[in-house]
Amino acid sequence: MHNILILGARSPAGLTWTRMLAKAGYRVHIAESLGYPLGRFSKYTCTYTRLPPPKQQSKQWLEQLIQLLLREKIDTVIPNCEEVFYLASADALIQQAHPCQLFTSAMSLLTQLHHKGFFAQLTQNWPVTAPETILLTNQAEFTAFKQQKFSADKQWVFKPAYSRFATRTLLCPKTIEYSQLQANPQQPWVAQQYIEGQEYCSYSIIRHGQLVAHSCYHPKYRVGQGAGIYFAPVQQIKIRQFVEYFAAQTHYHGQVGFDFIEDSAGRIYVLECNPRATSGIHFLEQLSQTAQTAIAHAVVQADADLAATQLEMDLLQPAMHNLVMLFTPQTWRFFTQKTFWHDYHRARDAVWQRQDMLPYLIQLIPTAEIVFRAMSLHIDFLAATTVDIEWDGAPLTFY
Repeated sequence: MHNILILGARSPAGLTWTRMLAKAGYRVHIAESLGYPLGRFSKYTCTYTRLPPPKQQSKQWLEQLIQLLLREKIDTVIPNCEEVFYLASADALIQQAHPCQLFTSAMSLLTQLHHKGFFAQLTQNWPVTAPETILLTNQAEFTAFKQQKFSADKQWVFKPAYSRFATRTLLCPKTIEYSQLQANPQQPWVAQQYIEGQEYCSYSIIRHGQLVAHSCYHPKYRVGQGAGIYFAPVQQIKIRQFVEYFAAQTHYHGQVGFDFIEDSAGRIYVLECNPRATSGIHFLEQLSQTAQTAIAHAVVQADADLAATQLEMDLLQPAMHNLVMLFTPQTWRFFTQKTFWHDYHRARDAVWQRQDMLPYLIQLIPTAEIVFRAMSLHIDFLAATTVDIEWDGAPLTFY
């Protein structure tokens, strides 16, 4: 039987993969640097292995990962969070020790996509481009930008080139000082022209440049200005066409998400790229079992039919993170909105599944682990969810 290893099992996306692959007949193992990741409690998980944190202990992480690959005779590895960067960087070492499929693109491409400035440059002359984006790596570049570009006629968004959950993003400040950014070559920032309009996000599965599955949604409710917690499905043909173009141009391999904005004239801009799993994966669970199995085979089997799965987004229910919607203080402001409870009752929870209820019922356990980590490190909750796996451009070495 084909053995699959799921990395990033802390995420609901990892749980979705575990369920989908197991139902398709695969033996699913998970590995994490957290002690109580969500996927550990799924009845579809065959084995769980705790790994060292790849960011802080890269060498030990790789050594123990290879031991796991050998011990369980893993055929395919599917990363879901930012451990994808460590996995891609170690590709040659992994193949030397235990040849297997890694569902990821080369590190050179991932770097270009993860860096918000490099990605914006990549989209130049594409059918859908990024808004004007200026890379800031030192005080001289910041001063030049402020003198030449920053004015009352155009609004700008400032964000670290490597970031997640809109962390440290400055949205349309009326004034800006270098001390607010402290941009340097190791911690670059970007200034991106602000476009007012409708937000969209996409999630896609791509195998060697060919689209396997795709979903598009509007992040209707968020925690703060960053992480989405409620995902309303939408049909956006232009966005699907962009993803197909991206796949063909880059020959991408793996999971990928994009953030978009549509202005009042109907023009779509791509804001940034997330070369990993995003919340759009949860719409796949509304497909028939036949369609889900076809997607699983397309990812795992080299000779599988790669005809892209069509998701009729207009026919799907919204997806949400139920407990976050109800129990996170930042979301309580939504409770007085007339549409909130209507939206809440018509959505499907991203974790709940009748045949596999335990992950939903024990969500407070992995949540508590993150809370204790945040308290011990004196960081906020969102930062604590990725502090051990995130990658912000530093050279990686496994020796």
